[in-house]
Amino acid sequence: MCAAWPGTWTAAGWRNKAMTSPAGVTALPARWADRHDFVILDASFGQGQRFLRTWADWRADPRRCRRLVCIALGVDGLARADEAAPSQQAGSRRLKQAWPVLTPGLHTLVFDEAEASQVTLLLGVGALADLVPQLVAAVDAFWLDGVPPAPLAVNGDEGWLSRLARLAAPGATAIASPHALNVLAGLAQSGFKPEAASELPRQDADPVHLRFAPRHTPPPLAGGLWPTALAPEHRHALVIGAGLAGCAAAWGLARQGWRITLVDAKAGPAQGASGNPGGLFHSILHGEDGLHARAHRAAALRTAAVVSPWLAERRFAGGCQGLLRLDTGLHEDAAHALATRLGLPPGHVQWLNQAAAREVAGMPVPHGGWLFHQGGWVDPAGYARALLEEARRHAEVGFMPDSPVCRLERSMHGDQAWWQAIGAQGRLIAQAPVVVLAGAVDSSALIQALPGTASLPLSPVRGQISHLPLQDGIRAPHIPVAGAGYVLPVHGGRLMFGATSGADDTETGLREADHLHNLAQAVQLGSLPAAFARTLPPGIQGRVGWRAITPDRLPYIGPLPLAALPAKVAGQKTPRTDQARFVPRFRDAQGGVHVITGFGSRGITWAALAGELLASWVTGSPSPVEAVLRDALDPARIVTRTRAKDLSG
Repeated sequence: MCAAWPGTWTAAGWRNKAMTSPAGVTALPARWADRHDFVILDASFGQGQRFLRTWADWRADPRRCRRLVCIALGVDGLARADEAAPSQQAGSRRLKQAWPVLTPGLHTLVFDEAEASQVTLLLGVGALADLVPQLVAAVDAFWLDGVPPAPLAVNGDEGWLSRLARLAAPGATAIASPHALNVLAGLAQSGFKPEAASELPRQDADPVHLRFAPRHTPPPLAGGLWPTALAPEHRHALVIGAGLAGCAAAWGLARQGWRITLVDAKAGPAQGASGNPGGLFHSILHGEDGLHARAHRAAALRTAAVVSPWLAERRFAGGCQGLLRLDTGLHEDAAHALATRLGLPPGHVQWLNQAAAREVAGMPVPHGGWLFHQGGWVDPAGYARALLEEARRHAEVGFMPDSPVCRLERSMHGDQAWWQAIGAQGRLIAQAPVVVLAGAVDSSALIQALPGTASLPLSPVRGQISHLPLQDGIRAPHIPVAGAGYVLPVHGGRLMFGATSGADDTETGLREADHLHNLAQAVQLGSLPAAFARTLPPGIQGRVGWRAITPDRLPYIGPLPLAALPAKVAGQKTPRTDQARFVPRFRDAQGGVHVITGFGSRGITWAALAGELLASWVTGSPSPVEAVLRDALDPARIVTRTRAKDLSG
C-alpha cells in the first residue's frame, strides 16, 4: 500500500468528492434484492446527495429490500432541493421537512412508510471517533471513501476503524480511498480484505472495494445485537399490557413486519395511568448533561417528531408548540452561562427571562425558565390509539381485552418454542415465540414468577390530577407550563393541572387534600387566583392513576436479565459481569422475554423511542440510541449495580 494522496486537497474537499460520488450506490440493487433489511453506514453524509440517490434507486427497484436503513455520519447540513437531480428533488424536499434540530447524538427520520416497509435515516451528530464506537448495528455496506487520509484527519485519531468488525454483518462490504492508508489499515485490522488482488497498490482515486472476511467470528454478547433467527412465519410477539408502553411496543415491532397479539386486563387500551385526559412531554437539563439528560432529550425529540404530523391531522388532542419549564433557582446570567457550556442549539432549548416567559405562556408566571421547543402535551389515550392504528398499517395486530395474565409458561410446538400467557383456572390466553411485558407495576408479579430471573425493582406511585371548567379568574396558558406541578392549555373547556406523587399509596378514590395540593401548585404557576388554593372551586374533577418507578428513574427496555452468573468455561477467563451487555438474558435463538416499563410520570415522553428501542432488541435492527444510552436503559443494569455493591462490601 504505497499510494500517495493528493496533498493539495483539504479534508472538506475530500468529503465533498465522496458525498457526490456514485461509488457504492450502483452495486446496492444486487445486494439488497429480496432482502428484509439492508443497513448502510455512510461516514461522509455531507449534505445528503448520496443518500438521496440511494433513496431514489430504492424506490425505483421492484426487488428492493423491505427496510433500508442508512446510518449517516459526517453531517454538514442539507443541499438545496433545486440542486438535486430531477429524480431526487421530491426526496430532497421531504428530507428538508423532516430535518431535526441537530443536538449531539442519534436522530431517527423515517420515509416511505408502507406495510412493514420504510427508509430510515439514522443521523449521527458528532465526531466519527465519538459516534462509531457508540453504534449498535449490523452493517451490510460501509461507505468510508469520504474519510480523509491521516494528515487530513481532524485529530489524527482513527482508532475507531479497528472496531468496525463489531459492526460488520456477515458478508459486509466497504469502500475506501486508495490514498487513505490509515483507513485501509483499520479495515484490514477489522477483517476486511480487498475483493480483487489488483485493488492495491493503486495510484488512481477510484475507491477500493473490500469485503468482510474475518478469521474468527465470536458469538454475540448476551446483551449485544441479535439479528432475529426466527423464520418469517414465527415473527410474532405477545405484548402484555395495552397502555402507552404496550401500544408503543406493538407500533415498533409491527413497523418491522412482526405480528402482534396485545393483551390487557382492562376492556380497552390506555385505561390505566395512560388514561389521564392530558399529559406533557419535554427534555430536561442537567449541569453536566449526564445520561439522564441525554436520554430524556433523545426521547422528547423523538416524541415531537412522531406526534407532530398526527397532531396536524387532528388524530388526537394536544399541541407541540413548546413547553415552558420554570426554574426558580437560576438567575439569567447563570442560565445563559449554562446554555453556552452545554452547547445545545437554541432551536432546542433557550432561557427566557420573566417578561419573555410571561409573553410566551400567556399568563403571569412568577419566574423565568427554559423554553423547550420540542415539547408539548397530548391526550395519552388518543396517542396510544394512534400508535395502534399505525401498527395495523404494517402488520396484523390483535387485541384481547379483559384478559388478565396470571403467569407465563414456555412449551415446544414441533421445533419452535412458544411463550404462553396463562389466565385464571389455567386458561391459555395467547402464545408467541417472543413475549413483551408492558404492564407497568403489573409486570413485577410475572417477572418474579419466572425461574432464574433477576429482580427488577418497580415501585407504584399514586398520582392525582385535577381539572376545572373555565371560569372567572382562570388564566389558561398558551403552552404547557411546568415547575412545581404543571398546567396544560385548555381542552374541552377545562383546565387540567397537577399532580400529586405518593409512593406506596393504594387509595383509589379522589382526595380533597390532593385537589387542594394541585390547586396550590397552579396558583404558584400563575394560572389560578390565590383564593382557589383555600377551598375547592365548583366543578373540580380529577383522576387517580399509578405510575411504575424504577430506582434510577429511567425505564427498563430490553430482554429480562438472569440472576445467575455466566457459566465459566474451563481454560477461559472468568466471565465478566461489570457491564450490562455481559449479563445472561431470558432469550435464545427461538425467542425470549422482554420488558418495556418503568416510564414513571414521563410515559408520553418515553413511548415512541422506547418502542423503537424495544424493537431493536427483539429484531436486531440498528439501535436508535447510542450504546451508552442503550446500556443505561437496559434492565440488566440493575444486576451489575447489585453485584458491584455486593463486591464492595
